[in-house]
Amino acid sequence: MSAVDVDRLAKLPLFGELDTYDLSQLAGWLVDVELREGDPLMEQGAMPDMLFVLETGTVDVLRDGERVASLGPGQVVGEISLIEPQRRTATVRATSDVRAVALPLEHLDQLEGGMPEIARKLRSIAGKRLEELGG
Repeated sequence: MSAVDVDRLAKLPLFGELDTYDLSQLAGWLVDVELREGDPLMEQGAMPDMLFVLETGTVDVLRDGERVASLGPGQVVGEISLIEPQRRTATVRATSDVRAVALPLEHLDQLEGGMPEIARKLRSIAGKRLEELGG
């Protein structure tokens, strides 16, 4: 994992409205993640430590071994931990090579304090995802 480039962040819909200052601050909190096809991004039942925004590639979301969703560039993964501190509700596995940015959960307070609009968007996404999963 390595540092994240500000120009890459600006291209992601979730962060597209941030100015250069906020993007550079956010880049300091994020880490770069790369996966090969078949690699797990997270495992159902594991304790959450990060949430992810997909840049390239696709992933399948598997709940109890059954595919419940496929996600691609610009979509958020692992956000349910924002609104419900619980173990991962699904396994997420790369179905192609994937590049993503990850926010370690220890930076959530900083995100909420410094960029409340982004935090609100993430919470909204998480709420919708929980409804979709019936949880």
